[in-house]
Amino acid sequence: MIIGFSRGDFYRMFPKDESVALVKKINSLDNDLINAIELNCASKKLIECFLDEEIDLSFLDYVSIHGPSLSDNNLKEILLRLEKINKKYGIDNFVFHAEKGIDWDLVKDIITSPISIENMDNRKKFGKTVESIKKIIDKYDFKFTLDLQHAYTNDKSMKLADKFHRELGDKIIEYHLSGFDPKFLHYPLFKTKQNEIINGVRKDIPIIIESTFDKEKEAEKELRYVVERLK
Repeated sequence: MIIGFSRGDFYRMFPKDESVALVKKINSLDNDLINAIELNCASKKLIECFLDEEIDLSFLDYVSIHGPSLSDNNLKEILLRLEKINKKYGIDNFVFHAEKGIDWDLVKDIITSPISIENMDNRKKFGKTVESIKKIIDKYDFKFTLDLQHAYTNDKSMKLADKFHRELGDKIIEYHLSGFDPKFLHYPLFKTKQNEIINGVRKDIPIIIESTFDKEKEAEKELRYVVERLK
């Protein structure tokens, strides 16, 4: 099983150092289970952090990046910086939110590793449905990152997740997994007990836990809770 943590898991504990803290923290946990990470490049500051610092990711089998919004006027410059990170670390998947009006041709021209589009939660107007995701993926031959918690917020029966699997199953490159809490949004599954979200994992592909934690020890609890239910 390929499984690990994501960009925002520790932001409430390390608000000024979330990018590096994530790597340091998971390196201190149970490495027999953790073999993946999703780095946070959602801002120019974080992008520069990964370019400037030498961060050891060699203990991981899978490294993805969550990119920024691509509606920035300096899109080409941002993409070129992301590609430098790609060459530095060997990224397995670049995750971008489903957005309208993006120059996806430019994204595809510059980023040389797999590019995936993530489905959106119920707060967004676009990117929540299979049809809206397919409009981007089919046109540009991108991959798909299925956020099961986002699917859950749009349809608690998880039939929407089933539809994503039926129509885009061969495109899924990564899962995002977390529980839902109205206040904190992404919250630990060992607290919410929303096992129907975990049951949405249908393929043997990388799983990135996006639950956000209040205490450091919660990360290991969440990891073991998820792994036990995926056996």
